[in-house]
Amino acid sequence: MGEKVTHKMVSHIEGTIAADWQNLAYHLPLNDKGMIGVKNEIDNIEHSDRGSLVGQCKNMLIAWLKNDEQATVTKLVKALRDMGKNRSATEIEAMREVQEDPVTVEGNSTTVAEPKINMNRRVEDAELSKIAGKIGTPWKRFASEQLDISQTEISNAAQKMLPDMNTYNAAIDVFHLWKNRQGDKATVKKLWDLLENGRQGGYLSLDIYEHAFDVKK
Repeated sequence: MGEKVTHKMVSHIEGTIAADWQNLAYHLPLNDKGMIGVKNEIDNIEHSDRGSLVGQCKNMLIAWLKNDEQATVTKLVKALRDMGKNRSATEIEAMREVQEDPVTVEGNSTTVAEPKINMNRRVEDAELSKIAGKIGTPWKRFASEQLDISQTEISNAAQKMLPDMNTYNAAIDVFHLWKNRQGDKATVKKLWDLLENGRQGGYLSLDIYEHAFDVKK
């Protein structure tokens, strides 16, 4: 069992404690420049990604991994427990049992290995359904920025959320629009790259789509 922080761990932190990322930054700590140094880096992260707590949390974790050559699971778990986030700490510890490659930092982003399946086949409706069931409110932004769905079509899809505001109905509608337009080009590779764009943009997390494609290292 390695001590290096993995993609699944980063995704878990993004998805569970993004609202408290600044507190985590102090507990890790984010850098070795004391409280003022950590505060300055927090300010820089906030300025570079305004309005997205998930994106800010991701960028903080990337910065920590770059700053600290000894950034380990043990340090991450201790920081979470010191914050009182015992459940998250326990869940991160459990992830040590899963064989997975550690996070590789490239520039200001993390890379995620592609799933070990046929990436050139056409994406299946069942896979789209799983993603639509997890994507939640970011479906609109993803549809506009990545799927090239028009605002009129997004508005029409949004009507399908009524009366219970179920985002699945809208999300699956735009996914089907995209798949039908792409035809044979609607491959797993193409969709994976678009989803990764959303993750790197700070508004999607890996757990939204890793289960759809059976991500294993």
